[in-house]
Amino acid sequence: MARRSKQRKKGRSLLIPAAVLLIVLGGGAFAMLRGLGGKDAFHGLTTLDASDYMENSRSFQGNVYLVEGRVEDQLRWTPAGRMIEVVTDDEPLGLLVPQDFSDQNIQPGQSFAFKVRVEGKGVLRVEALKKA
Repeated sequence: MARRSKQRKKGRSLLIPAAVLLIVLGGGAFAMLRGLGGKDAFHGLTTLDASDYMENSRSFQGNVYLVEGRVEDQLRWTPAGRMIEVVTDDEPLGLLVPQDFSDQNIQPGQSFAFKVRVEGKGVLRVEALKKA
């Protein structure tokens, strides 16, 4: 009987680390899929070509892009949010930052990365932002 109990303990001792490893790997895979493993809302976005956008903004309508640049000015406040001027690739762009981001301190001279959606009439509405 002594042999059987030792064999059972060996099986259990291997089962526990294997279960822990499986949980860790599963959690890591979940985090990667959900964007928590070094990826974020900006991963995989195409950078908006500012000069092409300036030529024909309506052709970009409905698409989501990455805009990286420096805030030049806060142009105006509206009920929909605030309009800011961002310079990217030596082109000034107007971005509408919705009220959802009213807790963000966006000041002229700061650099940001913006996830923007091109809406009707070519308006660039910010969906996510982070300091660069």
